This record gives sequence, structure tokens and C-alpha cells, in this order.
Amino acid sequence: MSDVCLILEGTYPYVTGGVSTCVHQLIEETPNINYSIIFIGSTHKRDAQFKYKLPRNIKVFKELYLFDSSNLEDLSPKKLGLNAQEKKIIKESLLFAGDGPLIDLYQLFFDPDKRRYDPEELFYSQEVWEMIEENYHSQFKSSDAPSFIDFFYTWRFSNYPIFKIFSMDIPKASIYHTMCTGYAGLLGCMAKEKFKRPLILTEHGIYTHERKIEISMSDWLYSPNEDLVAEEGLSYFKKWWYNLFYVFGKLTYNYANSITTLYEGNKKKQIELGADPDKIIIIPNGIKEEKIKEGHITQNLGDRPEKIIALVGRVVPIKDIKMFIKAVAYIYQYEKNFKALILGPTNEDEDYFQDCQTLSNLLGLNDIIQFTGKVDVRTYYGKIDVLALSSISEGQPLAVLEAFAYGIPVVTTDVGSCSELVLGRTAEDLALGRAGFCVKFGQSEELGSKILFLLQDREQLLRMGEVAYQRFKLFYQEKYTMRSYLNLYNRYLSYTF
Repeated sequence: MSDVCLILEGTYPYVTGGVSTCVHQLIEETPNINYSIIFIGSTHKRDAQFKYKLPRNIKVFKELYLFDSSNLEDLSPKKLGLNAQEKKIIKESLLFAGDGPLIDLYQLFFDPDKRRYDPEELFYSQEVWEMIEENYHSQFKSSDAPSFIDFFYTWRFSNYPIFKIFSMDIPKASIYHTMCTGYAGLLGCMAKEKFKRPLILTEHGIYTHERKIEISMSDWLYSPNEDLVAEEGLSYFKKWWYNLFYVFGKLTYNYANSITTLYEGNKKKQIELGADPDKIIIIPNGIKEEKIKEGHITQNLGDRPEKIIALVGRVVPIKDIKMFIKAVAYIYQYEKNFKALILGPTNEDEDYFQDCQTLSNLLGLNDIIQFTGKVDVRTYYGKIDVLALSSISEGQPLAVLEAFAYGIPVVTTDVGSCSELVLGRTAEDLALGRAGFCVKFGQSEELGSKILFLLQDREQLLRMGEVAYQRFKLFYQEKYTMRSYLNLYNRYLSYTF
């Protein structure tokens, strides 16, 4: 039995990024806590490799792949003899006719100590088929209704992961800690129900909002007459999927004993989505100064004849690298003596990377802009004058905190926690002053003009860089983050219901 079971969806240890970095940091910096990990993925990939070396205090590692096939297709439909209460729970949870009592579904059909049926037989039962037919015909009367086949397979594809989650053999732990709502949150709720142990939820980004954006932009979800319903919002099947994740989110908020998030803006979104404000604790990201500076020579700002601006991030659309390139073009009209570095992987969206290179070429910036690919950014921070961030969406970007640790001012889009980082959050924090500028996303000239201001005003650049460093020292050190999580864990390790 572990102290803490971390439930991770699509992140650590197979994927790098902010959440994975924070998870690895948490495990490494709490060596006296024994962890088990459940990694939730879509489908198993044979060539997938860990991106992190697992610390020794991880005692159990399990994987769950939501859409890997099983032997369901080999089962023959049969009548199970479901009673009225059982049918009601199925309708309300699997067909969203009510509030989605998914934990009731777990207790009735999946808990090995209580269930009357094999879960796979339920999924393939004659009664469930009849309920799906009845639900379809009650909703759709007109000739432009989606086909029943599309309706049925959307039902199957959206509910199959629920059956996989509820059928999992979960490792026992004193605390369950899920790093998002969604499927990981549902598994956390099930673990709490099964073992009567506390559940902690941490959200870096708001999962329900992120899935809504993803669903609205998707082209794989069937959308009959999409053009006709565009003004009304999401199509029927897109609404179906969004409702699924909304239910998961609300359920996790209700079941969680404590909810942590990175900044005030996230807290407001969580409350809007049904979270109890009394449960929410703000625990910002933190970094260890010695770790990011170890073995790397830093240089004082303003000491080089050529100025350096940099964007640290993946070359993908959500980082809006094109906005940064256009900002560089604006700067180049007024300042020639600088270089612009884009520090991050270029292979995640090769078409987008090609578009960015083409744009840089068309604007005559090939001698100014350098795409470095994946690098150890620590070897660059000591050479950077201004860090830029042009993202469409962020949580609490670690690149900004790392820049602060080097005394580098930042110019960012006003997304996620960026305005809190630049301007301050509490009264004590606000009193420090600004550590750079925030601009509206998509406004490349505004981004460029603020960077240009700092490049041309060395006094302001140094002053804001000093504010950045003091803000890091006072509020965003790793030791503060670890202390907060340890206090939370200690509160619940001996918790009894």
C-alpha cells in the first residue's frame, strides 16, 4: 500500500511538459512519500518510452489504455433481467437522461463485492440496446436526424472508457491524487468510493474548458449539417462529448476533499463549473534556482553588443509562433542589432513548423530568427535580454518562472496566470512592481512594441528584471510548492471517514 497514488492522464512519464515536470519534481522532492502511479492513455504504443527516469519512491506503476479493444465483439447479447432501479441508473449515467450517477453505476455493476452482473455482459445486454433505441427515437423525430448507427456507435465509443475505468484493479493507497478531472478524475472518484480514502484534485489547466475547445475544433466527430447548426453552437455529437467531460468534472469536484490550482483565474473557472470555493487552495508552480543554474554560466543583462530575445516553447499553433515572428518583423523596422531565438521542439507539428519558416523567410528575417529545436534552455537563459510568450492558452508557464530566476523581464500574451506573474497577485506581490508587460493575444505589433521598449531602455530592462527575480525569490521557489503539498498530504495520511 502506497502513501499516495497519482492518477495521470496523458502526461508523466511518457510525455514532457508542465504537468509532467511538476509531477516528477513532486516525487523527487518528497523522498519519504511512497507513490504508486496510474498512467491513463488512449491506446498502447509498443515503441513508447519513458521521458523521465522514475524515482525510487515510486513503488507501483500501472497503465490503463481506454480504447484498446477487448473481447466485447465475441459476446452475444442476452437478457439480464434488469430491475427498474437498475435501468434508471443506466439511463441517467450512460445516456445522460439525469445528472449522471456514475458512482451508483460503479457500485451496482462493477464493485466485485456487490455486483449482480458481469460488466461486459451489461455493455452488450439486450436491455441496454433497447434503452439506446428508445432514447434515440424519443430525441429525434425529424428527417434530418443523425442515423441510429452513428448514434449507437457514439454511445459505445464514449462509454467504453467508463467500463474500462470501472473494471480496473486500482492499487491501494492512503491518498488518491488526480492531476486533472476527465477520465483520471473519474478513476479517482471510483478509488475514493472503493477504498474510502481521501481524494485530492490538482488542475493546472481547466480540463473541461480545454476539452470544449478541442471538441469544437475537432473534425473527427460526426456533425450532420454542421453549417446549419454553426450559429447555435456545438453539434449534437459534440455536445454529447462535452457533456461527458462536464459530468466527469462536476463529479470530481464533488468527490475531491481538496482542490488545488495554480492561480486565481483558474479558481474562478472551477467555481463556475461547480467546485466548492472552500475546497480550493492555490499552490503555484515553483522551481529550484540551484537546479536550473547548476553548471551553467550566466551573463549580466545589457553587457553584450547584440541583444537577444527568446521564445521558449514548442513550435505548435497553441504557442502562436507566427505572432512572435510578426512581432520580430515589427521590431526589425526600428532595431537591427538583435537576434530572436525560438527555443523548443519543431517536430510536433511539422506542417506548422514549415509555415513558420516560410513566414520568417517572406518577412526577410532568416538572419534574425533562429529555430534551435529541442535544447537545454538553461544554457541560453544567461544570454537572453527579454523572454517573449505569444501563446493562445497557458496555465502557469514554467518558462516565465525560469526567466524570473535569471532576472529576465518578460513580455507575454494575457493568458492563464501571465498577468499575475508579470504584475503580481497579492498586495505584497503587487508592491514589487511589474516584471514586464502583458498584451492581448494576436496583437503582434503590441507584442513587438513592448519588447522593443525594453531593448532600447536598458534602465527599465534591468529594473523589471530585478522585480522578476525578487518575485521568484518571494513567491515561486520550489520549496514553497513542496511545503504546500506536504502539508496537504500530512493532513490526509491519517484521515478517517
